[in-house]
Amino acid sequence: DETTPTPKSDAHLYGHVIDSKTGEHLPYATVTIPGTTIGTMTDASGHYFLKNLPTGTITVEARMMSYDPVRHEVTLKKGQSLELNFEITENGITMDDVVVSASRSETTRRKAPALVNVLDRKIFDNTNSACLAQGLSFQPGVRVEDDCQNCGFMQVRINGLDGHYSQILVDSHPVFSALSGVYGLEQIPASMIDRVEVMRGGGSALFGSSAIGGTINIITKDPDRNSAEVGHTITAIGNSSSYDNVTSANASLITDSRKAGLYVYGQNRHRSGYDHDGDGFTEIPQLQSQALGLRSFFKTSAYSRSRSNIIPSWSTVGAATGS
Repeated sequence: DETTPTPKSDAHLYGHVIDSKTGEHLPYATVTIPGTTIGTMTDASGHYFLKNLPTGTITVEARMMSYDPVRHEVTLKKGQSLELNFEITENGITMDDVVVSASRSETTRRKAPALVNVLDRKIFDNTNSACLAQGLSFQPGVRVEDDCQNCGFMQVRINGLDGHYSQILVDSHPVFSALSGVYGLEQIPASMIDRVEVMRGGGSALFGSSAIGGTINIITKDPDRNSAEVGHTITAIGNSSSYDNVTSANASLITDSRKAGLYVYGQNRHRSGYDHDGDGFTEIPQLQSQALGLRSFFKTSAYSRSRSNIIPSWSTVGAATGS
């Protein structure tokens, strides 16, 4: 019976595993034949190869953490090589994250003495956030507020404390001063952010004297594949003719050996002033900002890597107008 698996022969399977939503190749996904010890993992480009498989009809399964497994049946003949591709869907269920807490020891999020809440790319994409300030508004215990409609003074409150009691880090480095922390929240484009780690509560001994209310650690994107993206969004502000226009572009390059990579991003934003009560003074000031930056890395060995990160930005905030 040709449908009954027979002993090994010169039959091979090859193909790739991709995300059904984005179409991206998924590296290090497992491809196995259930009920046997036969299996492999996709390489860094998301491709796999299974050789010397049993002939007949077999079931092949592809799975990856946080994705729903997918099974396909295929019939193999002796000396035959077939291409079998998988599209798997992210299930949205996450397990306990592994974080590094004040003790610098590995522990689960549930047992950590200081919890770290993570804002990932999904939050920024689903909320159409153009900058760091807009994404932080969806984090519990964190409040982003505009305190001056003339100069664009904006601060982030953690546990109710003023903005200068919050330490803002970029890739775990305190590159933001207390002044930059209140004027620079809208100068960090969402296109450069991979995730944001928010730790509420004091951490001055670890993160600096400003980490009294809490710490916000911005992890920037690393180049992981050759890609390019251009986008433009228009957001209406209230029931008026005021709009927030954001044009963004980014590109990443990485060598075949994955030892070096470069990620370049840029953003141009124009936000019209918004006068809610019609008194001639804008509640939300006009904003014109540009950002252009890059992030690169070079692996000097298997256990060390050199990084560089450049984040220049500039903006003009329109003053309120009165009659």
